[in-house]
Amino acid sequence: MGEIIVGRKHSAAEVEAANLKAAEFRRNRYTSGSAHLDDMIALGKAVILCSVHTRKFSPKKAKYRAHPDKRMRRVNGQCDVCKSVELCFMFLNEKSAHEEEVKVEKFKRAVEYSHIVNS
Repeated sequence: MGEIIVGRKHSAAEVEAANLKAAEFRRNRYTSGSAHLDDMIALGKAVILCSVHTRKFSPKKAKYRAHPDKRMRRVNGQCDVCKSVELCFMFLNEKSAHEEEVKVEKFKRAVEYSHIVNS
């Protein structure tokens, strides 16, 4: 892993805190796929799952939802469990999903208003 060069305005403690925060998401070779998925759920991060693991995942039980924007529900990415790169499903925790839903509604409202004004 490369070293990050930081300006003089940050103290050594701040640099160390940033490195620890980055290591929070780093997966080591001993972590199983399901343990990594549990960690992502505990942290409240977005979860990307392939079609096989999507069938095994219970979003309601984990308090997750599919992404509110229909274009973002299927993404090209790496499955958080098996690391296969393919077309995957993206799930957000309920709080983040609600925030995204509000963004989508605001965007739709703005587009509708611009059509009315420009007509």
